[in-house]
Amino acid sequence: MSQKSVLVICRKAPYGSSAAREALDIALSGAVFDLQVSLLLLDDAVLQLLPGQNTGLIGEKNLNAMLGALPLYDIDQVYTSLQSLALHGLEAQRLEPSPIALDSIELQALIKRHDMVLTV
Repeated sequence: MSQKSVLVICRKAPYGSSAAREALDIALSGAVFDLQVSLLLLDDAVLQLLPGQNTGLIGEKNLNAMLGALPLYDIDQVYTSLQSLALHGLEAQRLEPSPIALDSIELQALIKRHDMVLTV
């Protein structure tokens, strides 16, 4: 029996709502149940990958620890779009973890190759 694949898509900024944390929770939970999980961070969600975030002033938990745990759960594939990077003036290699940046055609192919797609 082949392992089912799940793509978790998040479009929300890391703070100000629970969406980013929920997306990471879903990804980690899926991996616990032996699903092959990939994470796609689009639009403002790519801001989750900025290193050295200090959330003390806003009173929210930092997401960096959850992101750092992804490899421990065999979630090695974190993706974003070239458009999302350009929107925020970011470079993939300066983010942690460094995502695979895809153009719109590659994004469509990524979505199609997963058995399940969840958007948070």
